[in-house]
Amino acid sequence: MALDNLKLFLAVANTGSFSKAAQISGVTQSAISKRILQLELQLGHRLFERHGRGASLSDAGRLLVRHAESLLRDADQLAQVIGGELSQAQGIVRLALQASISWPLMQHLHPALRQNHPLIHLQVVEAPTRQVVDLIQEGRVDLGVLSDWGQETLPQIERLFTSPLLLVGPAGDPMTGAASVRFEQLAQTPLIVSPMPNGARVWLEAAAKEAGRALNVTMEVHSVHLIKKMVIAGWGYTVALTESVKDDVAQGTLSACPITAPAMSQNFYLSVSNQRKGSGAVGVVAKLIRDWRH
Repeated sequence: MALDNLKLFLAVANTGSFSKAAQISGVTQSAISKRILQLELQLGHRLFERHGRGASLSDAGRLLVRHAESLLRDADQLAQVIGGELSQAQGIVRLALQASISWPLMQHLHPALRQNHPLIHLQVVEAPTRQVVDLIQEGRVDLGVLSDWGQETLPQIERLFTSPLLLVGPAGDPMTGAASVRFEQLAQTPLIVSPMPNGARVWLEAAAKEAGRALNVTMEVHSVHLIKKMVIAGWGYTVALTESVKDDVAQGTLSACPITAPAMSQNFYLSVSNQRKGSGAVGVVAKLIRDWRH
């Protein structure tokens, strides 16, 4: 089975269109259709359902995506395998990060890789916790960093660190400018938080249930960046990790204080895909992630 055919298959799968895949790949649309037909004949299954809006994956197509990506990753490493252990790690490392921790971690990873491991190329996916779990389980990424929810189902899991959760408000806000805030007071405030089950929301709901209270959630938003903008605008409060708002507090755009009675925190974990646990480049990035908070 030709690797070029698999690359064209993934181009169609990722764009949902034969014409867009042709533009990206520099191959004619008819040539791509012919290559996909060859794959379908080889595998004995239809890979796409064609329709007016483009092409969507069939069940066989979705299964092939996982295996094709794995095969192409292995092909990327052939030079390293044939040449033996290289003096400097190289290759593509696919990393999935929970949004609340993505920017703080990348601030550590990017300069470390650029200075000491320039031949390692990162492909980063920022996603909600549930999607990070799916990406790792399906082998579509090599490494994942995520919080408590879902870690029991993941391969090669290890705890990285624990981070306090803070109530976050606009700059100058009297509540978040205090030394701390009790959970019973937090529960009454208008909150802008991620939908369940994700990030700090899991802990908030658990604490509310134990206290016999209902949270005052005024809006659910998947984007950490957008939540911050809404809080700055004075639309409500949020609950966030210390790391995710540290720069904003230092710049004076947000204020934050610890939560008490009960105090709240999140554990973060590193998961390494079973498909790439032996790769030198993956091992380098995993070590840098482990070293981040030590």
